[in-house]
Amino acid sequence: MATPAASAQIAPEDLPSPIKAIVLAIPFALLGSIIATIFLFLEDHLITAVWKDLPKALGMTEPAWWLVVLLPLIGASLVMIAWRLPGKTALGPLEGLHFDVTPAVFGSVILAAFGTLIFGLVLGPEAPLLACGTAAGAFVLRRQPDPVMKFGMLMTALAAIAAIFGSPIVVVLMLAEFTALGRIPAAALMPGFVALGVAYIAETGVGGWSGLGSSSLAVPGLPELTSTSVTDILVGLAVALVAAIVTLIARKFGERVALMARSHPPVVLIGVALITSALAIAVREITGGSVNLVLFSGQLGTPEMLTETSLGAVALIIVAKLVAYGGALGAGYRGGPIFPAVFLAVGVAVAGTLIFPSASLTALVVAGVAAAVAAALRVPFTAAVLALMLATSAGAGHAAALAIFGATIGFLLRVALDKWELQHDPAEALAAAQS
Repeated sequence: MATPAASAQIAPEDLPSPIKAIVLAIPFALLGSIIATIFLFLEDHLITAVWKDLPKALGMTEPAWWLVVLLPLIGASLVMIAWRLPGKTALGPLEGLHFDVTPAVFGSVILAAFGTLIFGLVLGPEAPLLACGTAAGAFVLRRQPDPVMKFGMLMTALAAIAAIFGSPIVVVLMLAEFTALGRIPAAALMPGFVALGVAYIAETGVGGWSGLGSSSLAVPGLPELTSTSVTDILVGLAVALVAAIVTLIARKFGERVALMARSHPPVVLIGVALITSALAIAVREITGGSVNLVLFSGQLGTPEMLTETSLGAVALIIVAKLVAYGGALGAGYRGGPIFPAVFLAVGVAVAGTLIFPSASLTALVVAGVAAAVAAALRVPFTAAVLALMLATSAGAGHAAALAIFGATIGFLLRVALDKWELQHDPAEALAAAQS
């Protein structure tokens, strides 16, 4: 995962005592879970209202082409309105996930996020969830000393982002990697650990209470994996390599789009919305699939991608999603980079099984997702565990080695790319290293 913003870092000496820090983490974990539940509820119902209920009310069985063009343009308009608010939507997804969104800039960030997520642009909800958590923590502790406020922001944000994964384990690994890299003080590790446990209980419930409700951390429809073969390993390594390369191409494209956006922000923002719409319409017309294969973060389109049987269609979808994802990364939209990378990896895995039918789709998905997430975020341990968690119901434990190898491939490719950039463009490499 991208590193926390420097302004959110906490000096170890500024933290409360260990016991006090753990006790303080509990209410902020509950607050983070509540905020995340509200955000995800609104996101889900607004997407349904805009993309299903509205077309149905207009007499359509699916969104007409003009509606697929109009809705992302409305999202772009909301982002441009957010630019005029305090904070100007803060830093974008190329700069990483941020733990420093305060109430003063929250309105701008969240308006841009809703404009992005609800209206079909290709980013995920994890960054807005962090924004909700940090802003809520900062508001509650606004009269406290700055270090105490930042501690509360961190605890609330961790609980909020855990809601989207449906399990605290992925965020626990993320927290541990942040700590190992020195981005979060070791003294914050145990309070964060406890906060994630409390958040999980709040989401799933206890006893007769069913909890706030949690997201399902799974790629649905994967076949059961009972063992891995030599073919699975060899093809899995190839899938990991391709998935990492595709993800890095999307990121590099996003960086180029960001350079153009500095000079012509509205033109690039609207241009990406139009290109995304055009790609979604083209994929629907050519493949017979839905616009969900291109629009949104990838969660809605993944089940459909898994059923594709044409290699040409899969290749077209991957290219379209790559372009739409890269455009959203750099144009000024607001959201997270994780789930589009996961979707690209699933697409590469599907292509792998179409070329090598004897290979296990589940094993290839594990390898590809681990590589793509590690390439995008430079956290190989988190990437490997996320890949396994996404396919746990299909027996992904048998592909644990592929998760490790895939994450290693993705991480090494990202490190090599960063090193190459350092030699050829130090300023760009420095920006990438901070994301």
